[in-house]
Amino acid sequence: MFAHVDINNCYVSCETLFNPVLKGRVVVVLSNNDGCVIARSNEAKAVGIKMADAEFLVRKTLQEHNAVIFSSNYALYADMSARMMNNLARYTYMLMVYSIDEAFLALGNISGIDLDQHVAKISRQVMRDTGLSITVGVGPTMALAKLANKAAKKLKRNYLILDTDSKVDKVVKDFPIEDVWGIGRAYYDKLQEFNIRTAEDFRLLKPDFVRQHMTVQGWRLHQELWGKPCNVIKDVAERSKGIESSQSFNTYQTELEKIEEAAAMHAATVAVKLRQQKSMALTLTIYLRTNKHNIMHDQHYPSITVKVPFATNSTQELTGICVQALRAIWQPGYNYLKTGVRATGIIPAGEVQCNMFNNYDNTKQQALSNLIDDVNARYGRGALRVAAEGYDKTWKMKQEYLSKQYTTNWKDIVVAK
Repeated sequence: MFAHVDINNCYVSCETLFNPVLKGRVVVVLSNNDGCVIARSNEAKAVGIKMADAEFLVRKTLQEHNAVIFSSNYALYADMSARMMNNLARYTYMLMVYSIDEAFLALGNISGIDLDQHVAKISRQVMRDTGLSITVGVGPTMALAKLANKAAKKLKRNYLILDTDSKVDKVVKDFPIEDVWGIGRAYYDKLQEFNIRTAEDFRLLKPDFVRQHMTVQGWRLHQELWGKPCNVIKDVAERSKGIESSQSFNTYQTELEKIEEAAAMHAATVAVKLRQQKSMALTLTIYLRTNKHNIMHDQHYPSITVKVPFATNSTQELTGICVQALRAIWQPGYNYLKTGVRATGIIPAGEVQCNMFNNYDNTKQQALSNLIDDVNARYGRGALRVAAEGYDKTWKMKQEYLSKQYTTNWKDIVVAK
């Protein structure tokens, strides 16, 4: 048996956890630059606020309902997510973190235990230890566990267990096909052509037909909905094929120096992510974007891909390459709104190909990068950084409604009176 666990209204739950007076009110969390709604309380959903609604389009509705608005506080959300994952790890021999608010658990051999009591205990104790409300779905496959989770939400239950064929049949009968895990836009459009509306309709298709029209991925999903496991929980995260860091500016930028600071920060972020997964990059792509929605301004979308001389994850080396590449594509006279850095050609750090004609030694660079990581881990992100990242960062994204970093910053720690 597998369990799928996620945090209910994750970002909103993290905010209300430290502001209990917000419970029962319309609360929304906005995306980068306070652009769109990316999390809603149940009360916000009830008044018609939809996911991805632009803030300026629903501003009147938010004001009418005296809504509380938050900018994305990723430091807080990531820390609370880690707390939940640590709690869940106590109930399984294998945990797979699927996203910041989702995880799959392998429950193993459940014979001899009361599964209903066991799952209720997980829900109850995670709430006790973290303050976060979760929903748990349990099934004989990962797809059915995910489906059980969504069905539990629709039934307004804390958990749902699909441990018999009859329970599975009852749930899939009216379950919308677009809500099934793995059914994206392309698969959904294709299934509509064959009048497939529910998970039950999909299950009734012949396996060969599914494989022909939806490749092996669709076939695996089809098998999983029949209770035949095709996916496995991986306790080691797969190495990313590409790592990217990007961000829109809080206003248009026309000065090369400010854009260089932003690009250097993104390069440093990419370097940290590479080191965290013990990888190195062979190529680096730097790009700039103007605002495609502003037809009054000239548009410019330049990018450049640079082959790194030697595979590296050094902050100093990647930042230097990034800044030099940026100067090659930047042009004066444009109002830039976004820049980003993407690392590709990623290889394991222990499998770097040596060059017999140039004996490159990165020992000093690695030592310096490790020092940066150690200092920032102790004193906070950005405590030690390369000068190219700048200091005041006036170009940083707009976060007018940012809450405190209650769990990661000593200045914001909750004080009991």
